[in-house]
Amino acid sequence: MSTLAEVGTYAGPEPVIHPESEPFWRGLADGRLRLQQCTSCERVRWPIAPICHGCGSLEYRWADVTEEGTVSAAVVVQRATGDPIWTKEVPYLTGMVDMPEGVRLPGRVLCDCGEGARHGAPVRAARFSTGDGYGVLCFVHGCRQ
Repeated sequence: MSTLAEVGTYAGPEPVIHPESEPFWRGLADGRLRLQQCTSCERVRWPIAPICHGCGSLEYRWADVTEEGTVSAAVVVQRATGDPIWTKEVPYLTGMVDMPEGVRLPGRVLCDCGEGARHGAPVRAARFSTGDGYGVLCFVHGCRQ
């Protein structure tokens, strides 16, 4: 697997790291996109869960997954809500990205041309750096690569 590109510093609140999700965040810190994979049926699962969504097995490993995906849905956030830190970030594009392993991941979509908001647009996983060292997942459209 290649290393996730670092695309800047995350401006939002740092993620809350739970012990069950720490390997996902540690993967981002190491520049890798890692998800749970069932050791019984090989299904990659998201969201992170204690049992397999497919076969019910309790056994899993953390596996590197493909970094390329396609936009399933995206929206331009025009108005900041919640934490006032977002007022400096609007407008921004966020969405859901379909990955080849059959999971749909959320994240910011970085795009300068507007095509990244289109259903089916190709994107690549990347990471924003954070003060805690873990990083935050995002996706980059080809116009930014």
